[in-house]
Amino acid sequence: MFLALNIVMIVTGSLPDRSAVGEHIMRVIFPYQSFFGLDQMWSMFAPNPGSMNSYIDAQLLFKDGSIEKYTFPRPTQMDSMTKFLAGERFRKYSQENMLPLQRPEMWFDLSAYVAREVDKIEAKGRRRVLDQIQFSKHTNFVQPPDKVFIPHGQLSTQYTAEVVFNYKPADKKVRYEATNSR
Repeated sequence: MFLALNIVMIVTGSLPDRSAVGEHIMRVIFPYQSFFGLDQMWSMFAPNPGSMNSYIDAQLLFKDGSIEKYTFPRPTQMDSMTKFLAGERFRKYSQENMLPLQRPEMWFDLSAYVAREVDKIEAKGRRRVLDQIQFSKHTNFVQPPDKVFIPHGQLSTQYTAEVVFNYKPADKKVRYEATNSR
């Protein structure tokens, strides 16, 4: 079943023009495909492949006035094995999903995750209380090779930064639980 599902997904998803049956198949398997990061957008192929590099980070502002930076994994800074296993998923998540002024539910989920991780670290160390998280998106547009030639392996260092989301955690710890009772 696993093999059949993946073969159908690869074949159906690889076709740029799908029939009504192909669209139905993709609608059914999209949750599986999306959850495991197996979806492929045609935007990376010619004639107009994506020309933007971007990443996100967060500035942590604590109630005592101190400031720290929270960084997320970036494929360009991963070792080969980690990049092979997870690099594309991190790139897709930060570059294609975490868009300014879009998908607020994802920004809130990411904010809650960062706040939990910071609270765990602070509980073992300085015990600072998080006051605010500012997320920034750093963007660099790749020029065509006929305009600017950058040798293979040389990373760009010129990024434009923009604050794209602010989050202020609740002062008290809140535990959210799902319930089916009415």
